[in-house]
Amino acid sequence: MKRIYFLILSGVTTALLLLCFSTVNVSAADSPEIEQGYELFYNGKTNQSLAVLRDFVRANPTSKETSSAYTLIGRIFSQQNKHAEALLYLQRIPVLFRTNEVDLLLGTSQVQVGEYVAGLQLLQPLLNQPFNRNDKAALYKALTTAATETKQLLLALYYLQQQLSWSDNPAAILAQAHQLLQNRLNENDLAEAAFMWQQTAIGQDARLQLARLALVQQQTDLAKQHLQLLFSSSTTFPYWHEAEQLLQRTTAEHWLSRDSIGIMLPLSGAYASYGEAVKNGLELALQEHNKSRLPARFIYQDTADAEATPAQIVNRLSHEDKVMAIIGPLLGTNAAVAARQAQLEMVPILTMAQTAGIPQIGNFVFRDTLTAEQQIKTLVSHAMASNHISFSILRPENNLGKKMTELFISELLLAGGEVIDIITYPDDSTDFRQQIRKLLWEDYEVEIPETVVEAIDESGIEDETTIIETVKRKVPELEYPLPPFHALFIPDYADQVGQIGPQMVFYGLKDVTLLGINGWNSPELATRAGRFLGDAVFVDAFYPESNSPEVQRFMELYRQTYQQEPTILGAQAFEIATLLLNIIDDAEVGNRDDLRKKLAATNNYQGITGTTGFDLYGEAIKQLYLLQIEGKQIVELPAN
Repeated sequence: MKRIYFLILSGVTTALLLLCFSTVNVSAADSPEIEQGYELFYNGKTNQSLAVLRDFVRANPTSKETSSAYTLIGRIFSQQNKHAEALLYLQRIPVLFRTNEVDLLLGTSQVQVGEYVAGLQLLQPLLNQPFNRNDKAALYKALTTAATETKQLLLALYYLQQQLSWSDNPAAILAQAHQLLQNRLNENDLAEAAFMWQQTAIGQDARLQLARLALVQQQTDLAKQHLQLLFSSSTTFPYWHEAEQLLQRTTAEHWLSRDSIGIMLPLSGAYASYGEAVKNGLELALQEHNKSRLPARFIYQDTADAEATPAQIVNRLSHEDKVMAIIGPLLGTNAAVAARQAQLEMVPILTMAQTAGIPQIGNFVFRDTLTAEQQIKTLVSHAMASNHISFSILRPENNLGKKMTELFISELLLAGGEVIDIITYPDDSTDFRQQIRKLLWEDYEVEIPETVVEAIDESGIEDETTIIETVKRKVPELEYPLPPFHALFIPDYADQVGQIGPQMVFYGLKDVTLLGINGWNSPELATRAGRFLGDAVFVDAFYPESNSPEVQRFMELYRQTYQQEPTILGAQAFEIATLLLNIIDDAEVGNRDDLRKKLAATNNYQGITGTTGFDLYGEAIKQLYLLQIEGKQIVELPAN
C-alpha cells in the first residue's frame, strides 16, 4: 500500500492551473532578430523562424539573449519530432537561465530519445507549474512514456488519469491505459489500480482485467464478484462489451478443454505447402505423445479461409472449442492480429511468424522461430571470439540485405568490432568483379595468360563459372593483394553465394573468413561452390546431421512416417507441439494461466531447432548451429 500513499501525495498536483498562460514569451529587451524569429513562429513560418534564430546564435554565441533563441529553436524542433536536434540547442542554455519552459522541452525530448530516467527527474518537479493546455498535455504524455519504459506501471496509470483532464482525445488515453492494464500489470497491481481509481474509467478497466484473470485461472466465483462490482457502478468506460462477454463465460460449465490445442495454418491457397509442412511436424509430435500419455487433440483452422479473420478464428478456438493454447499463425500478415486477440482472450499463443514486435504484444504471446537478430548475435559472437576485429559487408540491394546489414553493424559495434566497407550489388547480379575490386580497395586485374585463353576458346566452354574454374586450374600461382579486413559478411541466399564464391577467389579476394546467414544452408551450395568457401561460417537453427539424440530421433521418425526429408518448418512444428503437449500433461497445469507461466518458465529445453526457453518478452532463446563446408558436405563447426 506504500505505492498508494505515494501516488495520492503526487495527486496533489491537480490544483487549479492558469490554463491560458503562454509558455512561449519574448522579452521586451530581446534583439530585433529574436523578435522577428518569434513573430515568424507565431505566424506558422517555422522554417524561416529557424533560419533567423540560428543565424543570430551563430553571430552572437556569448550573448545573454541566445537563451531565448535556443528555447524557441528547441520548441520548433520538438514540434517537428526532431528531438535529438532540440537537445543540441536546449542543453546549451546555462542552468541559471533555464526556465520551466526550457525544462519541459528538455525533459520531453530526453524521453523521446530514450533517456527515460533523466526525463522523469527533470519533468516531475514541473507538475505544479502553470503551463498552457497543450504543454500540460505534453508533460503528462512524456511522464507516462517515461514511467512505462522504466516499468513504474502504476505511476504511468496515474499520469494517464491526470492526462485525461488536458487531452482533446480521451478515448486514445483510455486505450493506452487499457493496453497497460491488459498486458503489463500483474494481479497485485491490478487490484491496487482498481482500488486507487475506483469510480473512474481506468478503475473500471482494472476491475475488468481482474475478472478476466480470475476466469483464466478458473476461479469463476471470483470473476463473478469482480463483474458484479463493475456492473453495479454508474461509471461508464469503453469496454462494457468485453465485460458482458466475460459474464457469459462465467455461466458456462466445464468451459475449458484441457486436452485441446488450436492450430492456425494456411491449409489452402498459395501458402498451403508451407502449412502442410508444419502440419506434418505437428501430427508427428501428437502421434508420439498419444502413444504413451493421455490422448490430446489438435483443432485445425485454415487461415486462408476468407470467411473468417484471424481474430475471429482465435475467438472461435477460445470460446467454442475452449482450447488450452494456440499454435500459429505461420504468416506475419495474420500473426499480429491473432496475437492481439489471443492476448485479449488470455489464451497462450505460440506463433512461428517472423514479423517484428509480435512477442511484445503481451504476456500470453510467445514465438518460436529463427529471427534475424538471433543469427547476427551468433555470427558476431563467433567472429569476435575468433579474433576477427575488422569486417566488410557485401550485400544485395534488397530488404533482406538492408535489414541484416543494419543489425550486423549495430551488434558488431557493441562487441567492439570495426566496419571497414559496405559494398552493394543489384539483386539479380551475376558479375561481381567491380564489387570485389572495391572490397580490395583497388582496381586489381588478373591477367589471363594467352595460352589459357586459347585453351578455353578451343574447349568451347561458355558457362562463366566453368570458365573461372578452368582458369584456376590453368593458372598455377597468382600474387593477390591482401584484403583490408579479417572477415566478410554476405547476407544473401545460396544461389547468389554460389556465384560470388568462385569470383572472389578468381579476382583475388581470399584469406578472409566469410560469414553467412541461414540462407546459405543448402546442399546445392556445398556441391556447386564448396571448394571456394572453405573458410566460410554460417548459421542455422536446424541441422539434420546433428549428433543430438533429439534431432536423430526426429529424423528417423519423420523419414519413417512421411518417406521424405523434413524442412525447418516441420522441425519447428515438432518442437513447439512437443513442448506444449508436455506442459498440458503436467498435473499442476489446470488452466491457461498455469500453462502460460510454465511456458514462460521453460529452461534448458532440448529443442531440435535450438530452443532452450523464452526470454521476458516470450521470444524463443535459441542455441544456433555454426556450420561450414568440408569438401562438398555441410558440417557442424567443431566446438572450441
